Amino acid sequence: MSANDRNRYAFSYVNHDVRERRFIYKNFNRSSSYRSNFSSSSFVGSSFVGVKFKFCSFYKADFKDCLIRGTLFRKCNFQMATFTNCLMEENIFNGTKLESCKFVNCKIIGSPKIFQTVPEENFEHTEILNFYSNEKIFSDALVQRVEQLRSHDYIRRSSVLHRKKGKINALALKVLVEEFDADFLIKALSEVEGLVTREFYTLSYIQSILRKLSIGDKF
Repeated sequence: MSANDRNRYAFSYVNHDVRERRFIYKNFNRSSSYRSNFSSSSFVGSSFVGVKFKFCSFYKADFKDCLIRGTLFRKCNFQMATFTNCLMEENIFNGTKLESCKFVNCKIIGSPKIFQTVPEENFEHTEILNFYSNEKIFSDALVQRVEQLRSHDYIRRSSVLHRKKGKINALALKVLVEEFDADFLIKALSEVEGLVTREFYTLSYIQSILRKLSIGDKF
């Protein structure tokens, strides 16, 4: 059984009470949960790609530094939930309660239900986009450097910086450019390639390495 299959089964919950749990650096990708209660649980540095949640409660749940992409939330409860430093890409919120959840320093793309339902005052330093940014907003040198990272097995499989059909994840790259300047990234990403030695699932892992490089910390 592959690692992805193991994670899919390990983090699929059916009629489970998982309230007040801490999920740190977990891979929920391709999992499926049904009628489970995640109220007041904390998700840190975790990945939700292609996940299905049906009739689940995330009341007062906390998501920090998470990647949430292509995930279905059907008849779920996110009242009083908080998302901080999350990348949220093309998710579906079908019949889901979102009115009182909050978004802090998040990037959200292609999820119209969120901004149609959540009051404006619940968005703090959060950017909402309809489409991915064009790669042309970045320098050719930076785009080329990111493309070269496809050859790194762990980076490619994380899907953090790359999308299907040979595209880069402009949303993730935009986050990096906002924190680090492009010239630094062009140089530092070459070093990152040699420092990633295990599987990872979120952009926060890359960011932590870049932050250490920016202040000259040794690994």
